[in-house]
Amino acid sequence: MKHSLPIFYLALCLFFSSCASIFHSIDPQKIPFSYTENNADVQFSYAYDVLALKGNKKYLKKEIKNGMRVVAVRITNNSPQALQLNENLKLIVGINQATPIDPIIVSKDIKQGTWIYLLYTPLTLTFSSTTTNSYGYIEPKNTSVFPIGPFIAAGNLLLAHSSNQNFRKELNKFNLLGKRIEPGQTVYGLITLHSLTAEPIKFEIQ
Repeated sequence: MKHSLPIFYLALCLFFSSCASIFHSIDPQKIPFSYTENNADVQFSYAYDVLALKGNKKYLKKEIKNGMRVVAVRITNNSPQALQLNENLKLIVGINQATPIDPIIVSKDIKQGTWIYLLYTPLTLTFSSTTTNSYGYIEPKNTSVFPIGPFIAAGNLLLAHSSNQNFRKELNKFNLLGKRIEPGQTVYGLITLHSLTAEPIKFEIQ
């Protein structure tokens, strides 16, 4: 008896190479910051490549494709006044003042595709067996077809959608735009920059 499973093997290859992935939380409070600067008024640390650090490969690809960099930051306000980014606290990237990209825009550009997984829907798993008749010829005996495509499509679509939601929630949770930093307070955040390189970052009080 022989078994023919070409579609099964094809399905496995497609599934493991192209399936949706879970979003792994960045959580800037747990990031090993690569740079720290202290001065009298504001202390700050930052780290690039946080999507790669947490193994979010699909989001990393979209980050690169869209010319963005998601950066984890930590800011401590040592001044006697409350600070607010883009108000009395400037973000300097390289030698230029910059404004972080709004999380709404980031979550629309850096995300996993979802409806693409509907292409799995027609996929079937076929089991077939053959037998040798009394004349020595091989002929088909049984063939069973299982429609696995809808299950794979639905599973991947739901996983991608859920992961995108979790990424968006994390961007909003650690959004520093409009956040008030009180004297003596330390905040952790995620900012996204329009940049292809890891340029030096500074925070300066105006």
